[in-house]
Amino acid sequence: MFVPVPNARCRSAQRRWTTVACVLIGLLLPGVSIALDGFFQNGYGVKTQGMGGAGIAFPQEALSIAGNPASATALGNTVEFDAVFLRPFRAATIRGNALAPDAEYSGNGLRRFVVPEMALIHQLGPKWAVGIAMYGNGGLNTKYGVNPYSRFGATGTAGVNLGQILISPTIAYRITPNHSVGVSINVLYETFSAYGLQSFGVFSQNPGSLSDRNSDYAFGAGVRLGYLGRLTSWLQIGAAWQSKTMAGSFNRYKGLFANGGNLDLPSSYGAGIDVTPLRGIDIAVDVTRIDYHGVNAIGDSFDTIYHGNQLGAVDGPGFGWKNCTAVKVGVNWHATDRLQLRVGYNHSGATVPNYETFPNILSPNTQEHQYTAGASWAITPKWEVSTMGLYAPSVILQGAPGAIPASFGGGTVDLKTSLLVFGFGAAYRFH
Repeated sequence: MFVPVPNARCRSAQRRWTTVACVLIGLLLPGVSIALDGFFQNGYGVKTQGMGGAGIAFPQEALSIAGNPASATALGNTVEFDAVFLRPFRAATIRGNALAPDAEYSGNGLRRFVVPEMALIHQLGPKWAVGIAMYGNGGLNTKYGVNPYSRFGATGTAGVNLGQILISPTIAYRITPNHSVGVSINVLYETFSAYGLQSFGVFSQNPGSLSDRNSDYAFGAGVRLGYLGRLTSWLQIGAAWQSKTMAGSFNRYKGLFANGGNLDLPSSYGAGIDVTPLRGIDIAVDVTRIDYHGVNAIGDSFDTIYHGNQLGAVDGPGFGWKNCTAVKVGVNWHATDRLQLRVGYNHSGATVPNYETFPNILSPNTQEHQYTAGASWAITPKWEVSTMGLYAPSVILQGAPGAIPASFGGGTVDLKTSLLVFGFGAAYRFH
C-alpha cells in the first residue's frame, strides 16, 4: 500500500494549525463558564452578540454558523477571530437560618474571564459551503472565599467550575437561490470541578466522589440543523434546532451529578426573522427555547434529596432549572459604506425557581435583561473589525420561605447576579 508522506510545507502548516487549536482550547477553558441565556451564550460572534443575540435569520459573520448552519451559504469565504471579556458579579444571602445569623456571601473569587472564538467558512461552489466553528458554553461558575455551606459543616472555599468547548464542522446546501439548509456536528469537550460541598456527603450514593476531586473531563456529540430563506427583498426567515449533546460521565463527581456524574448539553430550538424596512437598516428578531428540564443533572428538582433520592443516583437530584425562552431583538444600521452600528435587547426568564435557590448558591443565574450595542469598521474591502458591549443589570431572586429545609435549620436563600461583557473581533474575506 502506498502511503503519501506530507511534504515539509504541509507538515509545517499542520504544526501551525495544531498549535493554534491547542492555544485556543487552553485559553477557552478557563473562561467559558459564564453564560447569558442560562447555559448558553446569547449569540455567537461579536456582531450577533451586539444585537442581543438575534441572528438566526440575519447572518453577518463566520460564527453565525454556530447558531444556524445554513448561514454558511450566505457569507462567502471568510475567517473570524473574536475575544469576549466577561466580568460577572455573583452573591447569595442566607436569611432566617437557625444555625447562624443572616449573612451575604460573595461568589466573585474568579472575577474576569476571556473567551476566544473562531470560525472559518469556504464556498465549494454556487450551492455548497463548508465551515467550522469553535466556541464556548457554560453557566456554572462560582468561587466563594467564605463558604456559604460552612454553617452546615462544609470546610474550605466553595464553588464549581464548568467549562465547555464546542467544535462544529458544518456543511450547507443552497436548495434554490433563496433557500438553504445546513447541518453541524457538535463535538463537545467539557471539564468540571467542585469544592467545599462536604456537608452534602450524607445525601450522596458515593460521598467520596462528591467534592474536592480536582478537575475531571468528558466528551460528547450532537447535531444542529438549520434553515435560511429569503421570502422577499425585505424579509428573510430562519430556523435552527440542536439535539441534546450526549456526553460521557464525570467519574470523579459520580456522587454529585445525576446518573453517575452525567452532564449532557440541553437541546434547543429557535426561529428568527430579518426585516429591512429601509435601505441599510435591518431589524432582526429571534425566539429560542432551551430544554434544561431534559437534562437530569440540571433540570431535576433538588428537593427530592430530602425524600431519599440520593445525589448521583439514576434520575437523582439536580439544580431544578426551568426551561428557558429567550426573546432577542436587534437593529443593524449601515451608517456609511464602512461603518455599521447596532443595538439589541435580550429577555430570558430566570432559569432558577425561587424554591430551588439553596443548591443554586453554586450557580446564581438570575439574569433576565440584557442591553447590547456594537459597531463594525471595514478597514479594507477584505478586513473588518468589530466590537460589542453588554450590560445585564443586577437582579435579586428572593428565595421562597423554606427553601432551606428544616434538617438544615430552615430559612431561605436570595441570589443576585449582574454582568458586564465586552467583545472584539476581526474578520478576513478571501477568494
